[in-house]
Amino acid sequence: MDSIKILRARRLIDGTGGEPLDYPVVVVKNGRILDLGEESAVKLPRGNTVEELSFMDGTILPGLIDSHLHIALGTRGGYMAMMEESNGIHLITGVVNAEKALAAGVTTIKEAGARDNVAKDLREAWRSGLIKAPRLLISGRPLTVPGGHFHFCNDNQARGLNEVRGRVRQFVEEEVDIIKIMASGGGTVGTNNSEASFTEGELRVAVEESHRLGKTTMAHCEAYDSIGNAARAGVDVLEHCGFILPDGSRGFDDDAANLMAERGLYYNPTLQTGSQRRDALQGKMNRGEKITKDEERILEGLEYKIKRKSENLMRMVGLGVQVVAGSDGIGLGNSAQVIRTMELMVDAGLTPIQAIASATGNGAKAMKMDHLFGTIRVGLEADIIAVQEDPSADITRIRSPLMVMQGGIVEF
Repeated sequence: MDSIKILRARRLIDGTGGEPLDYPVVVVKNGRILDLGEESAVKLPRGNTVEELSFMDGTILPGLIDSHLHIALGTRGGYMAMMEESNGIHLITGVVNAEKALAAGVTTIKEAGARDNVAKDLREAWRSGLIKAPRLLISGRPLTVPGGHFHFCNDNQARGLNEVRGRVRQFVEEEVDIIKIMASGGGTVGTNNSEASFTEGELRVAVEESHRLGKTTMAHCEAYDSIGNAARAGVDVLEHCGFILPDGSRGFDDDAANLMAERGLYYNPTLQTGSQRRDALQGKMNRGEKITKDEERILEGLEYKIKRKSENLMRMVGLGVQVVAGSDGIGLGNSAQVIRTMELMVDAGLTPIQAIASATGNGAKAMKMDHLFGTIRVGLEADIIAVQEDPSADITRIRSPLMVMQGGIVEF
């Protein structure tokens, strides 16, 4: 028997970056969008099996896509702590985080790195219907240099063109959806986030082999030099783009940014990293509580980081670089932080409509899956959320969704 739903709302934001549609009707049949538009232009199905959902004080929009989330990597946060935890604890963390993300309106997650086969096990549990979760597209163990960022994910290190090519083939055989590359150091002890890890040539081989095998690529790029290397190598999505120089300051590479725009590469600023700690420290000060000298130093560093990343986001957009939204969430309970990322994007200068597009349509395009999901248009999977009032005027309205539909099924 056909499953049919009719959705009505005060407005619809379709995820393409276009203006909202007033008083839309969306018809969903067997998990896909059958028709949409103004009611006078839509042929409405009739019958006892038709379910109608009305949000006349709210907005419907595509389910959110977090394009960078470590959904199953440690409970407590911090790399040293997570390395002490077992794979079983990581997997259970992923199960808990997945349901929380879906309840928050995140219907697709691009998993950005986990240990051993934990991410694959989590994805297979979702595919088997064992758990409630967003659509999971996994990178699993990231490709890194010997002793490099995320080396603790095991069996993932390479140096030189042949080893890099071999690792990409290995990951594809292990059935990952995306190839993740650590193009610079990061938070892992012993690595340096101001130094590039792989050469441009090594990155180019990783990209070429990934594309030959039908996989897109994403690269962790904190160091200034790593961004230029990744852009010239043609990495599909450049993550973070910290532009960190050897002295710890943050710059900007116009040549790399222009090349990204010219080649249609995507940029994921992951703006929310550090914002929880910054917001907590600012909250203490606002309440008149004293903070320590160490906390003052931490707050100053975080404010500088978020300010410079926000400025660089707007420079990237001004040059025509396409943007996706990712939280870089890690640890237990941090699986819905893409919403905070979107709020910070608006604080930086994006419009709410642009921020929504970064977490919907653009996210799907960057994965070359926009023919399946990411926007509300006829023929696509019905990943749809409903929220109160108008998020195109106030992005915070995306918090606490009224409904979460994934593939035509109302999950929350």
